Amino acid sequence: MKTTLLPLCLFTLACTPMTSTGSNGNAPVPSLSSGAFLTQDVSLLDLSGAETLDEAAAAVQQRFSSNEPVEGNYTETLNAYQADSRGTVVLTQDGLPDDSVSSVQHVVEFDLRPDTQVEGRVLAVATGYGTRQKCARAADPLAWTDAPCP
Repeated sequence: MKTTLLPLCLFTLACTPMTSTGSNGNAPVPSLSSGAFLTQDVSLLDLSGAETLDEAAAAVQQRFSSNEPVEGNYTETLNAYQADSRGTVVLTQDGLPDDSVSSVQHVVEFDLRPDTQVEGRVLAVATGYGTRQKCARAADPLAWTDAPCP
């Protein structure tokens, strides 16, 4: 399967591209089917299905980015991945000012479909949304979990 990495750094303080699945053996794109995510309702995203993958990624970032001033070593990374007729948007927020949750990751999966109105345009229709976090006080503070943090 050929995978294309589309880094999106629209409003990030740090933009570090994540790796994508491919024949080169890189780490896989986060997938909701792994079971390590708390499944959320896609209607929370306020997406119409009339957006391209890049537009949907920007909307996800706008929806979950904080309007508060950032502190310390907060970083936000937004990536979009495309493989065949599927797309994934990953928004990772690290260095949160919370003594329990150190990082949060939003993962949205999409079906990519040709726009019947505009030739060459491909629309992203959200099919799944999940979240996970890293717990600062966990036995392994670097591990992602869908469980509440202590």
